Amino acid sequence: MDNISRKYDDYKYFNFLEEKDLDKLKSISSKKMYKKDEILFYKGDESKYLHLLVRGIAKLYTHDFKDNEVIIHNLTGPALIAEIMNYEDINFLANCSFETDAEVILIDYNKFREEFLLKPDIAMFFIKSLTKKIKFLQNFIDYNVSLNSMEKIAKFLYENEELLQTLKQVKIAQILNITPETFSRQLSKLKKEQIIENEKGHIKILNHNKLHSFIGNF
Repeated sequence: MDNISRKYDDYKYFNFLEEKDLDKLKSISSKKMYKKDEILFYKGDESKYLHLLVRGIAKLYTHDFKDNEVIIHNLTGPALIAEIMNYEDINFLANCSFETDAEVILIDYNKFREEFLLKPDIAMFFIKSLTKKIKFLQNFIDYNVSLNSMEKIAKFLYENEELLQTLKQVKIAQILNITPETFSRQLSKLKKEQIIENEKGHIKILNHNKLHSFIGNF
C-alpha cells in the first residue's frame, strides 16, 4: 500500500473523491474507537454528525411496547449509519450500539452539507446510500409482517451470508425477533435437509438454491 492509500485508508468509502476533497473531508472529521456494546447514540439524540462506520458491526434497535429489544438493522463497516436522519435534519429515531469493537469517523454534518452535498457525485452517492436504507426498511417490514419464521430465517441467511461467521445463533434470532426455541427448531429442519450446517456455533450455508426456495416470492 502506497503512502497516499495509507493516508486515506479510513476514508476508502469515499474513494471516488479527489485527494484535495479527501483532505477537506478529513479536516471536518474525527475518528473514535468504540468497545463492544458501547452506545453510539440514543433515540432522540441530535444528528449533528454523519457517522461512517469504518470497521466493526453496528446495531440499530428500538424497543416494543413490552420493552423487548427489536433490532432494525445490523451494519458492517464500511457503511454510513442512519444518514437519513442527517439529511432530514431530525433527531435519531432509534438507538445504536456495537456488536463488536468498532471504529467510527464522526463527520461534522453541517460542514459536510455546505462543502460536499451540493457536489453532483456526492449527492448521487448519498442518494444511493439512502436508497439502500429504504430497501432495507422494506425488508424489515417483510421480516416482521409478511413472512413466517422459516421464511424470515431463510431470507436472512441467504442475504447476509457474510455476517454468519460473526453472529451467534441467539443473536440472529434476536435480530429476526424470533424466540430462540423457534429459531432452533427451524434450523434443525434446515440441517436435516443438509441445507446448512453449524461450525462452532456459527451457521454455514451448504445449498444456496434450496435455502432460497424457502423465501417464496420475497
